[in-house]
Amino acid sequence: MSASESVLVRTDGEDTAALLRLTDRLYRAEALDDVYEAALDAIGDMLGCRRASILLFDTHGEMRFVAWRGLSESYRKAVDGHTPWKPGDRNAVPIFVPDIAETNEADWLKRTIKSEGITALGFIPLMAKGEVVGKFMTYLPDPHGFTQHERDLAVAIARQVGFSLERYRAEQARSAAEQQIRESEDRFRRMSEDAPIMIWIADSTGRCLHLNQMLRSFWGVEDLGSFDWSHTIHPEDRSGIIKAMQAAVTENSSAHVKGRYRRSDGTYRVLETVARPHLNEGGGFDGMIGVNVDVTEREEADLHKQLLINELNHRVKNTLAVVQSVARQTFKGLATGEPKVKAFEGRLSALAQAHNLLAAESWQSASLEEVARKSVNGDADIRVRISGPPVQLAPKQAVTTAMALHELYTNAVKYGSLRSTGGSVDFSWETTDQPDRWLTLRWSEHGIEPVPKPTRRGFGSTMIEKALGAEFNADVRMDYRPEGLQCTVIARQHETPAA
Repeated sequence: MSASESVLVRTDGEDTAALLRLTDRLYRAEALDDVYEAALDAIGDMLGCRRASILLFDTHGEMRFVAWRGLSESYRKAVDGHTPWKPGDRNAVPIFVPDIAETNEADWLKRTIKSEGITALGFIPLMAKGEVVGKFMTYLPDPHGFTQHERDLAVAIARQVGFSLERYRAEQARSAAEQQIRESEDRFRRMSEDAPIMIWIADSTGRCLHLNQMLRSFWGVEDLGSFDWSHTIHPEDRSGIIKAMQAAVTENSSAHVKGRYRRSDGTYRVLETVARPHLNEGGGFDGMIGVNVDVTEREEADLHKQLLINELNHRVKNTLAVVQSVARQTFKGLATGEPKVKAFEGRLSALAQAHNLLAAESWQSASLEEVARKSVNGDADIRVRISGPPVQLAPKQAVTTAMALHELYTNAVKYGSLRSTGGSVDFSWETTDQPDRWLTLRWSEHGIEPVPKPTRRGFGSTMIEKALGAEFNADVRMDYRPEGLQCTVIARQHETPAA
């Protein structure tokens, strides 16, 4: 009885039993080799083939032998990669060749197949998720017309093997993903343990799931199961911290809060916390992850610095008061409205206004716009238009600018465009990235009556040119025009305000 005839004498019961055995073996397969072995046994048993093979697409999309029976190495090398389908094909159907000699295949391929003792072949696609992932082959030595029953059996075997390959690949992907998660968690824990800051993770109820070594040491925690971090918050800070965390959860935003926490030795330390909600794949709240930084020394230093600044502000105000008192005694014999008295008091007031602005910013910097508005009659004179981008001035620059603007404004009111109600002034500035200039200031007067050019240089113009020029390393141009003074200051030196 030939191999092709052996199929014909099988009963439906035998075929059913063989398919059940294949299903059972594929279900219990622990590796791909087990899948291949079960498939080749079923092909040989149910289709009566002594020779068969299984081929799968590799990562480059090439069809490669992965398991075989009864095929020589030279034959496998010669036909390796040959396939009627491409990766991802979804409408693949089996191909059965009764006699290779009767096909239109290339002569070299026909000779290769015949030299291996093969005449009839079956190409049965292996499908996973609806796409071709490979094929299995049946080989018969004599011409053979494949019956519908044989075709159905071949498709049934391919379907079972395809399901098994799909399950195995899904299991591989799941195992790889789990391995990546384990490696990621391991990297996180190793990084977290050695980090120079306190790192924590809490679940959706606020219970700590993870505290790194630095934070465990801070709180003296050994058993996370019985630890409640909220009990370590200073009573005066508890409400604010809890509300900040709850707001972060509600708004799905980061929380940034400072508070006092009790350390394991019983002392309170100021911790700055930055935390954010952690959401699951469905968008549900899973908990919080955050870091704590001990800023106790920094807070104490800031407090001490603020005390020193307050003392400085107090001394400056006292000094200005003393200067004002001395001035009053000095000018005692002069009338209150005497120009020299008014000029001195105005300059002293401008100096005090600049100091007040700096005091409000802890003597770090002052806004150029604020300095300008305080220097032109407290922003009450609507005839002065002020415009320009945000610019922060260092303390010495702010004081010098305030004094210069006071002189410009006073001069405009007494002699320039503001001596009449219809006149006006534009004070503007602009910044650039050019290395030879970073700030340009412009004071432009627009009078309705001709403004006489001064016959002598006074204190104001001298102070403006020398003080601004020195403080900003600037070019100062004073242009006295009939409509009023045009003063341009091109600053080359940018002194960065203290951080």
